[in-house]
Amino acid sequence: MTRPDRILLIGGPGYQLQKAKDLGLDVVYCQFEEDLRPEQRPLVDTAILADYTDWEILRPLVEKAYQEREFTAAVSLTEPGLDPAARVNDLLGLGGTSYEVSHRFTDKWLMRTRLAERAPEHLPRVGAALVTGQESLKEFGAAHGYPFIVKPVNGTASFGVMRVHDESATDTAWRHVQQLRGGSGHPLIDSYDVDRFIMEEYIEGPLYSAESFSFGGRHVVMAVTEAITDKRNHVHVGHAIPGRLSPEDERALVDTTTRFLDAMGFRDGPTHTELILGPDGPVICESQNRVGGALLTDMIEAVHGHDPMSMAIGWPVGLVEALPDRPAARGAAASWLITAEEGTVERVEGLDAVHTAPDTLAVDLWVEPGDTVRSFDGQWDGLGHVAVRGPDTDTAVERCRATLGKLTVHTR
Repeated sequence: MTRPDRILLIGGPGYQLQKAKDLGLDVVYCQFEEDLRPEQRPLVDTAILADYTDWEILRPLVEKAYQEREFTAAVSLTEPGLDPAARVNDLLGLGGTSYEVSHRFTDKWLMRTRLAERAPEHLPRVGAALVTGQESLKEFGAAHGYPFIVKPVNGTASFGVMRVHDESATDTAWRHVQQLRGGSGHPLIDSYDVDRFIMEEYIEGPLYSAESFSFGGRHVVMAVTEAITDKRNHVHVGHAIPGRLSPEDERALVDTTTRFLDAMGFRDGPTHTELILGPDGPVICESQNRVGGALLTDMIEAVHGHDPMSMAIGWPVGLVEALPDRPAARGAAASWLITAEEGTVERVEGLDAVHTAPDTLAVDLWVEPGDTVRSFDGQWDGLGHVAVRGPDTDTAVERCRATLGKLTVHTR
C-alpha cells in the first residue's frame, strides 16, 4: 500500500523541499543533476537525477522508484515539470491532474482551441492562429488588425513575446521566430522546445493575475495580483497584492477565472491565471497550473495568510484543509524584478541592507560574481526579485522600489 507521507517532487526551486519536510513528508526528488545542490541532499530521501522533461528517460526511473519507495502523489511547481508530473499521475493511477488537462495549460494553442470549443458564450474569446510561415503573419494582421501578439506555444516568463505593430513588422517578427526555432543560446531553450508559435489578437488594458487554488473542482481565488509591465518588452517587472481595481472589476476577474478553470476541466491544485482588463471586461491571456513566480507565494502568505506552495504539496496527500471562501487581505505586498547591465557580475552591493530592511518579505537573487547577465529581453533575463510589505498597495509598491534601490549588481 502506498504511504500517505511520501511524494514524488519533480524539478522546481530547492526551497520547496523544506516545505515538504515541514509537512512531515518524505520526498522522492527528480531533478537535473546539475541543479541538485549539496545543501539540499539532506532533505531528499531518494533522488532521481535525470532530464525529467524526456518521458522516455523519466518513465522507467519513476517506475523503479515507485517499486522501491512507493509514493502517493506526484507534484511539480515548475513549468517544465507540470506535464511530466501529470504523466506520472496517469501512469501510476495516482489521481491528481491528468496529462490531458495539464497540457491544455502548458500548450497555449491547446488552451485557445479548448476555450473556442468549451467556453461559455459570456467568456470572451481572443482571435488566435498558429504561425505557419511569414505569409500567415500578414493574413492574421489583415483578419484581426494590428497590433497583434506573437509568442511561443510553450514557455514562460514572457520569453519570445513579440508585438507586431503593422504589416511592415511581420518581416522582423518572422526572422525572430526563425532565430528562436534555431536555438538562441538562451537557457530557456534547454527546458522547452521552442518550435511552434501562436498569434493572438491584441487586447488593450492593464494586466492582472488570479492566484487560485482548486479543491475538487471548487475554485477559490486567493489573491488578485496587479502586474506592472515594461512596455518595451512586455516583461512583468513588478507585482502587487491586492491589485488596484474597483470591486466590480475584481468580481469580474474572479468570475472569469472560475469559469475559465471550469472550461479547462481543472479540478485540483494551484493555478496562476493572467487576465487583461479590456474595454469590454476581463479577457484570459494565459494560465499555468502551478503557483506564480516573482515571490508571489511569500506575498500571498503575508497578505492573505495562506502559503499556496505548501498547499500544493500537501493537498494531494490530505494534509491541507480546503478553504471555505476567499481569504481576506491584511495589508499589501509588492515585488520587483532585479536587473543589471549586460555583462559579467563583478560584485553585489547592498544585499545585507535589503535583507535587514524592516518591510522586506523575501529576497531571491539568482546571480553571484562570475555569472553572466544577459540583455533584458524577458523575465528570465532578470536576476531575481525583492518583495516587501506595506499597509496598502500604493505604499507597498513605493517601499519595494525604494528597497530595491539599495541593491546594485555591478557588471563589466
